[in-house]
Amino acid sequence: MTSTNLVGLVPAAGRGTRMAPLRYPKELLPIVYEPAEGGARLRPVAEYALESLAGAGVASAILVVAPWKLEVVSYIGDGRHLGVDVAYLFQEEARGLACALDLAHGWTRGRDVVFVMPDTIFTPSDALSRLRGVYERTGADLALAVFPTPDAHRLGPVVVRGDRVHRVFDKPADPPVMNTWGAAIWGDAFARLLHEELLRDLGRGVPNGPVNGAADGPAGEPVLGHYFDLAVRGGLRVRAAEFPGGTFQDVGTPFGVRRSLEGPSLLAVSP
Repeated sequence: MTSTNLVGLVPAAGRGTRMAPLRYPKELLPIVYEPAEGGARLRPVAEYALESLAGAGVASAILVVAPWKLEVVSYIGDGRHLGVDVAYLFQEEARGLACALDLAHGWTRGRDVVFVMPDTIFTPSDALSRLRGVYERTGADLALAVFPTPDAHRLGPVVVRGDRVHRVFDKPADPPVMNTWGAAIWGDAFARLLHEELLRDLGRGVPNGPVNGAADGPAGEPVLGHYFDLAVRGGLRVRAAEFPGGTFQDVGTPFGVRRSLEGPSLLAVSP
């Protein structure tokens, strides 16, 4: 079922420093393939994110891009061939994931935001639809899709009790659980929290720092997992949809690309 109150949010404005010296947008890396006549057809990983949104009933999406990522705009276009109408917001300065998402604050007010990253691959293919079901059924302010991973120390593990999120970590040296969040849906309550707390953090001139013993991200960049965890500690209704039989792969690093190309996570996609 398509909802006009849902809007996708896909951040693609980073400089891709983890992929250096590659100077090509990682969102357009041909990691995903699909069955095709005579074999298989390679597809850029960003198409997977947009088709996942369409499969969850999201009719429109905002891509946050940067002036040095015009290849992404040229390739994706209006998105209609992927089942979702795409608009673009430009971020003039790379300031990290949290800032890229907050850039859309004024454009998404009053709507439910479905956030998915354009350089990740996850299964099952209906994970966003099922996450939407949890979000709507529980009346959550924030809902996280949680996938098993052997790389929790590189990602964002989530402690879940029932369907309630108890803690959210970011790249902890000693993960409490072997999973990670991989997508999210939120409403105005979390959007306000992110906006206000981010302004405070940036106003102090320092990033929010390591989260729960985590290694920090690039210097000066606030950590999104901090705000997810702050939502829990601040009393917002934070729920999880867990996919114990699912998979999650971050292909925005050389390690992730290598694993995707070498292993079964090079996915045949049919959302």
